[in-house]
Amino acid sequence: MRYGELARFALGGLWRQKVRTALTLVGVTVGTCALAFSLSLGFGLRAFIENEFKSRDDFWRLIVHIEEPPPDLSGVPPDKTIVQGDMSETRRQRIREALVDRYLSTRPRKQRMPLTPDKLAAIAALPDVVEVRTFRNSEARVMAAGAAKPVSGFAVTGQLADLQTRLIAGHLPASDGAKEVVLSELVLYDLGWHSDADLERAIGMPVRVVIGGIRNAPPLALARILTGRIPGEEMTAAQAELLEKLTTVLPHKLDLFDLTLAEKVELKRLLEVKPDPDDERARDSAATVADTYYVCGVTRLLTREDRKKGGPLASWELSQGSVFLTQPQGSELFNRLPWARDVEVRSADVRVRPGGDLPGAATAVEEMGFGTYSSLKWFANAKREVTMIAGGLNLFAMIALFVAGIGITNTLVTSVVERTKEIGILRAVGATRGQILGLFLMEGTFIGLLGSGLGLALARALAIPADRWVWTLIEKQAGGETLVTMTVFVFPWWLWVGAVAFAVVVTTAAAYYPARRAAKIHPIEALRYG
Repeated sequence: MRYGELARFALGGLWRQKVRTALTLVGVTVGTCALAFSLSLGFGLRAFIENEFKSRDDFWRLIVHIEEPPPDLSGVPPDKTIVQGDMSETRRQRIREALVDRYLSTRPRKQRMPLTPDKLAAIAALPDVVEVRTFRNSEARVMAAGAAKPVSGFAVTGQLADLQTRLIAGHLPASDGAKEVVLSELVLYDLGWHSDADLERAIGMPVRVVIGGIRNAPPLALARILTGRIPGEEMTAAQAELLEKLTTVLPHKLDLFDLTLAEKVELKRLLEVKPDPDDERARDSAATVADTYYVCGVTRLLTREDRKKGGPLASWELSQGSVFLTQPQGSELFNRLPWARDVEVRSADVRVRPGGDLPGAATAVEEMGFGTYSSLKWFANAKREVTMIAGGLNLFAMIALFVAGIGITNTLVTSVVERTKEIGILRAVGATRGQILGLFLMEGTFIGLLGSGLGLALARALAIPADRWVWTLIEKQAGGETLVTMTVFVFPWWLWVGAVAFAVVVTTAAAYYPARRAAKIHPIEALRYG
């Protein structure tokens, strides 16, 4: 019996059982449709996540920062960790750790590995790294002629090109050597320049910028002692000068206080305590430096929506800053501070080539001993969640297809019983057991081919309205943000081939038991049947 005859017998057997074959076919169609639909959605969502993350410039940024070194426990004196009293070992351990932390908080910290020019050059030389930007920042005060009081701000020095889109008046500094400064509109407002016309009139105005010693300076500490709070924007320039004078004069006027000799000795000893020069936290925070610059531009403030969008507009230093200096001008000012080191910056903004090896760059930087922050964590989390959801959907779809396979087994077992005499005749005219086995396996294959084809067509048709619905949900979650991906259902060619192949394997496997049973029927017993 040739294969063509086998195929004709197989199709004839299915056709004679139209209702049963149709119901079985429905099961295979639904199972294949569910599998193709869930696979398409899973692939589409993963592609959506990939496109939305990687299409944004902000994704290819790597923020490199100095890592805080772990505490050195080897130098803790044993007597500082003795816990007295009768208590449980668990509680004793908690108190011992607290005593160690208390002791370490009074000691100089280990020096952190600085981001030196050599380190920055090594980072810039990594594969796919196209640019390394550095910023320095400090609390600042801005004073202008005619202003009643100094205005607090946040001074930032570094590459200012990303501020171009935020300019509402003037321009960025004409050159790195120009003694020009860009101020935010809030600084001008606090200085008393309130109208829109004042923005243009402010261009060219000289201002004095003071950095260092702003929050932790002894004058403000003294003000907090005297008033119970740190004065804010209401403090005038005259009051600031008065506080500085008091902090200088008071240590030399202790004799004027109504104190005993012993109290004066103790107070003098307290005021004369010198900080450990190796303690980075105890550096002279009172020192300030100042210089005069000319306003060349005014930037608008970032709104909450701007910060949500990310990108260069939301760069931490540029988003928090309100006083902006070029890198040469800012470095010249910052390096006058007694603790400033012109070889060190606290963080770097590393730009990786779009499509480059961002994880590899992050790993290489971390192996140098620095910390990193990027979108990789959120990207991995989003892909993992989508993969888990898609995996669950695929599992249910496979269950549906296996249920359809059970239906095929039932259909063909019944078919074998009903066609026993026909099988006997085939065997009598020379059909082998292998050919009988192939006949019923072919019936399962035909059901799989037809059902999977119909299921794929149904899945593709259902994806059209479903795509629009899912896309609407995603747009609502995006909060008005522009999305670059236009579909969340993806049907690559291998999905069509794979779904058909899987369905055929399941249906053919389901047909194996009844096919094997039919092949074992003895021809004489089959001819006697019925």
